[in-house]
Amino acid sequence: MSLLVEAGAARYAIDATHVLEVSPPDASGETLHGNLHLKDLSALLGGPPEARPGTAVVLDTSPTLAVRVKKVLEVSDLADKPRHPLPRRLVRRLEPAVRGVLEVNGALFFELDVETAARGLDADPPELLEGGVVPMAPEPDRALVFESQGARLAVPLGSVSQVVPAGSRLCALPHEGPLKGLVLHQQHLWPAFSVPGMAGGSSEVEPLVVLVEVEGEGLGLLASHAFGVHPRGALQGAQVLDLPRLFS
Repeated sequence: MSLLVEAGAARYAIDATHVLEVSPPDASGETLHGNLHLKDLSALLGGPPEARPGTAVVLDTSPTLAVRVKKVLEVSDLADKPRHPLPRRLVRRLEPAVRGVLEVNGALFFELDVETAARGLDADPPELLEGGVVPMAPEPDRALVFESQGARLAVPLGSVSQVVPAGSRLCALPHEGPLKGLVLHQQHLWPAFSVPGMAGGSSEVEPLVVLVEVEGEGLGLLASHAFGVHPRGALQGAQVLDLPRLFS
């Protein structure tokens, strides 16, 4: 059995054998039972502080640790649920505190290693482009045109796998930055990026993900609209992304 929780923007599965108690925090919002100081699980894993008051979860670690999560969702038997390994780009960021990703009723949850998570993770610097300039490529014969946060962009059609909705498919990361989360498609996890965020602008979760193959690696580009396939000379001002340089 596992306890399913939300902490920050992310979702986690915690082995129930490591959970001693689930309770509201004290009136102060900072302790449980007057003597257990609450640590924000989102901040422990490199993210921002948790919204108050949240819910206290006492973990069976050495020493005992009480963490604050945004919300407790349910207790569930995950023995038969699909489990996916972390993509290469996420291993350095999340292991060993996160062992993998579990698929539960169409939503994704990070599988938490309680002992390691209790020691915390350092927040990685965001993956920003040098000089804040998105690398561009010449127009290909055919390109998929899409919009992200008001920017009209395009990628060569030969690199496109599919356009899928984000929604519950997106498993948000604890870290802030342009790498916003993971999308499950055809039993593979695709890291999903905000291109404007990579250039130093705001990075937002958008309703669509353009799945692309870049030198054998599956990656996602967040998008608000997809305008379909356009031939050379008809991209209507869309900037063609140089994908190998963008993700080098």
